[in-house]
Amino acid sequence: MKKIVYCILILWCALLVGSVSAEREIVIGAIIDERGDSASFAKGIEAAVNLAAADMNEYYAKTGKNITVIIRKAGTDGSKEAAAQAARDLINQGVQIIVGPTTSEEVSGYLPIITNEGILSISPSTSIKLSLPGDAVVRLCPDDYHILQALESFNTDFKGMINPMTIVVSRGDIYGINLADLVSSVTNVTSIVSYPPNTQDFTGTLDELDSLVTPVIEEYGEESVCIFAISMDEITDLMAQASAYPNLKKIHWSGMDGVALNPTVLENETAAEFADATGLAALSFDASQVASSDYWRVHETVQAAIGGRQPHIYEILPYDETVMATRIVEHNMSGLQDNLYLADYLGKTSYGATGRLKLNENGDREFGDYCFYQVRKGDDGIYTWVPSFTYLYGMDTTIPLVDLNSTTM
Repeated sequence: MKKIVYCILILWCALLVGSVSAEREIVIGAIIDERGDSASFAKGIEAAVNLAAADMNEYYAKTGKNITVIIRKAGTDGSKEAAAQAARDLINQGVQIIVGPTTSEEVSGYLPIITNEGILSISPSTSIKLSLPGDAVVRLCPDDYHILQALESFNTDFKGMINPMTIVVSRGDIYGINLADLVSSVTNVTSIVSYPPNTQDFTGTLDELDSLVTPVIEEYGEESVCIFAISMDEITDLMAQASAYPNLKKIHWSGMDGVALNPTVLENETAAEFADATGLAALSFDASQVASSDYWRVHETVQAAIGGRQPHIYEILPYDETVMATRIVEHNMSGLQDNLYLADYLGKTSYGATGRLKLNENGDREFGDYCFYQVRKGDDGIYTWVPSFTYLYGMDTTIPLVDLNSTTM
């Protein structure tokens, strides 16, 4: 309660000062993976950030405030080293706050930099390893415990569709390692096979998977095993190359949020066919809103920027990240701790394009729904991502959205 009163008083004082202030610039840095394993989201992220800045500039103009939002972007290759350098470069350019990056690996790289400089960042990172109270990152996506809650709900509500044995294949970074351990807590994981980020040749990984899957199929049957992929854009190369392994194509595949709605899968016919044949089901945070919501305006803008495909939530969230970042800087808080108080207050009182933005004690979005997607081939021969199940946080239950004739998890 004291934090809320404190924030209200500071906001009131800031508004009084702002009413007589000269022209101001709010300089926001955006760190975007343009060359790494989540580069497929780059154009969508940039479109969402630009739209938010344009909307805020229009708002300031209409309300007579002499404030201009400026976006400075820094592209990376998705590594923590590149993210750290991007943060240094942006800080040297005078940014007051940062939105992004998308991945936990990148966040781990730039966190010491922004902490030392007292700069707040607003990111969709979800790793519980980086979910700490009072750190310099606010996360507008629920942490990984929530995605596991959705997976556990599916396993409970659809027991007849669950494979008794699961083999996890994952990136060997913070995102992959931590999620692999968490998946093991809610399903029967018999083995975990990891690979380095930026892998393109998956021969060794697939040989190992094949050696693990083959004896299980021989003894228990192909319906007894599932491969669970914790990947990003590289999922396309992984599945395209897996198509050369008959036993890997016989069993079911599932995946996490880096797999769900990934556009690179649909751009590779071999990977798309493999995903369809194996019943690939991947789940992701879902913030879809009612038809009258601003969500759909952001959705349409991003969709137009990425060639008409269905946007991923990681391409929509940067809109709310940028709006929140603008609001925080607008009020001239005195330091990182005050900015965190304000972010918490805005989360309690704001309803963004992606819905309620309430944060928990660690600065993560407090709750959210999830959707399971599958790749399906239409009558026109075109592969698309189709929502198949949705997990409703408020009801703690999973419901089917389409009729399914095969095991998905």
